[in-house]
This record gives sequence, C-alpha cells and structure tokens, in this order.
Amino acid sequence: MIKNIIILFIISGFISCNLNKNISDVPQINLSKKDNNSYSANYLTANYSISKGDAYTASQILEKTFRNRKLLEIKFFSNLVSGQFDNAEKISRKLILNDNHKNIYDLPKYILKIKKNDLEGSLAVFKNQKSFYNLDNLNTLVKFWMKEKNRKDETIPNQVFKKDSLYKLLILENFHNSKKLIKIADFIYDKAYLNSHEFLLLAGFYYRLNNIKKFKKIINTKLSDQFDKRYIIDSFSNYDNIFYKIPTLHVILSSKLYEMINEKDSNVEKSYSYQKILLEFSLYLNPKIDISKYSLAEIYNLEKTDKIALKNLNLISKSSFFFLAANLKKLTIIKSSKINVNYEELLLKVVDLWPKNKLVLHRLANYYKTKQKYTNSIKVYENILNNHKTTNYDLFLYASNLDKIGKWDEAKVLLLELIEKNPKDTYTLNYLSYKLALQDQELELALNLIKKALVLDPKNGYFLDTLGWVEYKRQNYKSAVYFLEKSVSILPKESEVIDHLGDCYLMLNRKKEAVFEWKKALKYETDSKIIKKIKVKINKYEHLL
Repeated sequence: MIKNIIILFIISGFISCNLNKNISDVPQINLSKKDNNSYSANYLTANYSISKGDAYTASQILEKTFRNRKLLEIKFFSNLVSGQFDNAEKISRKLILNDNHKNIYDLPKYILKIKKNDLEGSLAVFKNQKSFYNLDNLNTLVKFWMKEKNRKDETIPNQVFKKDSLYKLLILENFHNSKKLIKIADFIYDKAYLNSHEFLLLAGFYYRLNNIKKFKKIINTKLSDQFDKRYIIDSFSNYDNIFYKIPTLHVILSSKLYEMINEKDSNVEKSYSYQKILLEFSLYLNPKIDISKYSLAEIYNLEKTDKIALKNLNLISKSSFFFLAANLKKLTIIKSSKINVNYEELLLKVVDLWPKNKLVLHRLANYYKTKQKYTNSIKVYENILNNHKTTNYDLFLYASNLDKIGKWDEAKVLLLELIEKNPKDTYTLNYLSYKLALQDQELELALNLIKKALVLDPKNGYFLDTLGWVEYKRQNYKSAVYFLEKSVSILPKESEVIDHLGDCYLMLNRKKEAVFEWKKALKYETDSKIIKKIKVKINKYEHLL
C-alpha cells in the first residue's frame, strides 16, 4: 500500500490550453490510500506512454473505471488522441465541467454528432463559443451542405469560392448536375493549390464528367512519383475507390480535416496532439481516407514511436492509391530505426512491385552505394537517366557514383556542367571543391568554388571543413586551422572534420593537440579502415610528446 505518490501529470495543462501547451507543463497529484502498487504502476506507465506520444497504449492501460478526477482526465485525453471518441465521450460525462475545460470535453460529442449525421446537433455543440480548434472551417461546409440540401430551386450559388472551393464544388455535385459546375472545377484546376488527396478528388470529378483527357492530365502532371500513376488511371473505376464516386459529406469532411492540419493561415498552434485528433477524426468519419493514415505515420515517426507509425502504414491496402507512398515511407522508417525488419528484403519487394518507378530506383541505387556495390548503383542510375525525365540531382548522384568507381575525369566534367547550369548549387560546389582537394588538382579552382558556396551558406560546417582542407592542400596551415576550428565548433561530433583539424595541428608542430583531436575523432568514427589509419597516426606521434 502506498500512502502518497507524487506523479507528473500532463493532461490538466494540456486541456486548459486547448491542447496547445507543451506536455512538460505538469502539476502534481496525490493518489489516495485506496490506490495500490499495481494501480500506481499502471498510471505511471500510462503517463510515460503519453509523454512518448503513444496514447494508444495509455488508453489500454487505463481501461478500468476510476474515480480520481486526474486519472479520468488522462484517460479522456488518451482516448481522444487515439481516436476512441465513443470512450472519450463517455468519460467526459463523468468529469465535472467548467468554463475553462468545457470546449475540449465537448469535442467528442461534436465528433459523434457529425458521425451520426446529426448536423444541427453538431453545430449546436459550440454554438455559444468563439472559434474552437479551427472547427469553423468544418462547420462552414456543414452549413453549406444543409443549405444546398434544403434549396428548393436548382440555381447554382452565384459566387466564386476561394478558400473552400474544391469542397464546396463536391457538395454542389451532390445536389446539382455536374455539367453546370465545370466552370468552378476549371477555376480550381487553374488557380487552387491542392494537396495530392485533393487532386485525386478533382480528378474524380472530371472522370465522372467523362472528361478523361483532363482526368489523365491531373494524374500525370499533378501527382508526384510517390504515386503509381498508371495503376491509378487503369483502376480508377474500381468500386472501392472513394475518388470514383460522388463523395458523401463524410468523405468531404474527412478530406477537409486532413487539409486543416496543413493550412498556413491558421491561428491554431498545430501541436502533434492537435494533428493526431484531427486525423483520427478524419478516419473515424471515413476509414478509407488513406492520406490520414499516412500523415499519422509521419507524426509518429517524428515522435520516434516507429512501431505505431508502421502500424498505420500497414493499414493502407494494396489497392490503395497511396500504397506506393506508404511503402516508401516504411523504407525510410526502417532504415533509420532499430526495428527488427529486414530493410533489404522489403526494398526488393518494393522494386518487384514498381521496377520502373524513379523514387524506387533511387532507393535501390542508394542501397547499393551504402553496400559499396558501385557498379550495381551505376547501372540503376543509368536506368534512371535513360528512362526518366532527368534532373540536376539525378546527374549529381550519377557523377558522384562515377567518382566512386574511379571515373573521376568523367565525374568532374559532369559536375562542372552542373555548376555552369546552376552556379548557386552549393552542394555541387562543395563536392567538386573537396574532391579536387583530395586529388591535389586545380587547387585555385577548388578554393574559388568553396568560397562561392560559403557566400551562399556561410555557417555551413561542412563547407568550412572543405575550405579548411583546400587551404591545407595549399599549405596555408594557419588559415586551414582557422576554418577547421570553426567547422568543429559547428560539427563537434563529425569525426572527419576533427581528423582534419588534427592533421593541420601536426603541420604546425602542435603534436599534442593533433593527438588529442585524433583520439577525439576515434570516439565518433565507425568505419574500421579509417579507425585503423587514425590509430597509426596516434601511435606514430604520441610517444614523441
């Protein structure tokens, strides 16, 4: 039995600021004598899960019924953020409402009424409140739907929609002949800035009008290479495709909820919790809004809860237009995390599914480079250059790969051409300058190139390292030390920069400082060959101190 346990508690501060405060702003609470060890441990675990961004686990831990208000609050919060709105609404009834907290406690009620198509009831929830949670953007569409549904004549509203034009177009399509709406659709196509999901909605409108030319143009020109465009065109009329049919109000609102988290003119602070609730709300209204699953995965990845991120991505089916994007995101997450999933195995599966996709080919080429299979990566880059629209980035990667297989002269010609095309390409300026220094070639050119890069990006630690190394090669050791010390101050854990500084100290006969820097470089270096070279230098000079 525990008499008093002081625990950090996040939800009170979170609620009082409409979910916009940092979760580290926490008051203290005391558990009563009735609370036992297991009860306290569960609470601590739930609190820890939420602090890590995992409201799903917290809601499972706190499944039991509690009387303690603070426990109810954290239980409410965890259910709200994890999209369990029915549970959140039931818990909100047990909490004593007051003016400061009422808005957030009423949010599940609002969501449930929208889900049940009780539109009048949903509007009444926040009727006497100022704009809350940016829901006015959603309510505007609800009101517009109700107005058009009750309209007795068939006239189209004589107005140009700017902010919500796409969503109002789709609402109008539910009540009017689509052919009468073409001017609005064309205006949106020409003027509006849309996300990928919205472009698919617009493509669906033209498809239903049998304007296949405009439909294909949207798919081929407005969507990125994260989409299998051929598959989308060929399978657009599949019954399960939500973009094929005239969208219901739930589909429209679900899409708008996703768009709301990306609005640039919003006054709402878009914390991760805020974004999660809107995205879960979106999926609650329509579970087939795969862009919301993808976006949730992005947020959980940023919070380093990668298992939940992958769980959301795995919910995107093979028939989804977002399936390729989901797999690319999986590769990114797995590559940077410690999750026990075979990256190579997943990559090769993705390559089998999309062997001609440019982004997939880039992933394959990069994988070969990391494994030092440069001949293989060259073949992939050649495939990209021969079969896809070529960008300067593609050419840079190809040139850097030529350098890896010993074709430096070819690589240098290509890099110089890239700089001529874009003199402000700092990455290429730096790369060519550094490689010239390593080759002891055209050091004046190398100096000129890296100075241009630093004019554009003067505080870049890697560029300062390159300048320091060019000066080292030019035997201007004092100047080299000056720039390398600046670089190390910006990149204190970059082993290559630290190693360079040690080499410069040696040339100024500052052996003690050189050995110190080399030993420091060993702490951060992971390449066994480089570690061996640094140790040789340490062994050679340390005994002379």
